[in-house]
Amino acid sequence: MKIPSSYRYYGIEDLYNVCGIQRIDVSKMLDIVVDVLPSDWLTTTLDRNMLIPMLNEKAKSELIVMPILTEVYYENKNFKPLSGLTFNIDASRGLKGIADFLISNNPHAGGLDSPIVCIFEAKDDKLESWYGQCGAEMYAARIFNEQKGNDIKIIHGAVTNGFTWQFLKLENQTLFIDSQRYGTANLPQLLGAIQKIYNLYK
Repeated sequence: MKIPSSYRYYGIEDLYNVCGIQRIDVSKMLDIVVDVLPSDWLTTTLDRNMLIPMLNEKAKSELIVMPILTEVYYENKNFKPLSGLTFNIDASRGLKGIADFLISNNPHAGGLDSPIVCIFEAKDDKLESWYGQCGAEMYAARIFNEQKGNDIKIIHGAVTNGFTWQFLKLENQTLFIDSQRYGTANLPQLLGAIQKIYNLYK
C-alpha cells in the first residue's frame, strides 16, 4: 500500500486504506441554518477584493476566505483562524504538511494550539478533488487534540474555492460530506452555516 507523502496527496481512497475512514454522502448535514447578516466591513471588503484578480488558491484564501473567517471570529472571539501553519502529526501515514486554516477554540491561541475544531481548505478547482486532503487534516486534528488531552469526538471542516463552500464532518471513522453547498452569493446563509458549526463547540 502506497502512503501519501503529505495531506495534499490524500484521496478519498487513501483515507480508507491508510486511516480506516469511510465516506458517506449526506443531504443537508447542517439541517436548518439561521442566516447571519454580514457586517458593513465584510460586505465592503469582499466587494473591493472581488476587483482583484484571483489566479490561484492563495489569492482566494487571502481575499475571500480570511475576511469571512475574520468576521465570524470577531462575532465569537474564541474561534481563531490560524492560517498556513505546518501541521505535522504522523509522518508514517503522510499526516503532515501545511493546513490552509486551522480553527482553534482557544481564545488565547497565538499559534498551533488545541482544541482544533475545524479545518478549512481553500482550493481553486473542483471541490470534490480535495475531500481526501481535508479529511486527512481533520483526522490529524483529532489525533492532535487527543495528544493534548482534548477528547473532542467530532471535527468539522470545509473545502472551498472562496465562492462555494462544502462542509464535512468526521465522526468516529466516518467522513460525512454534505451534498448541499453554500456560497458568497448568499453570504448570510454561508455565515449562518459556519456559525452553526461553531455553536456546537461552545
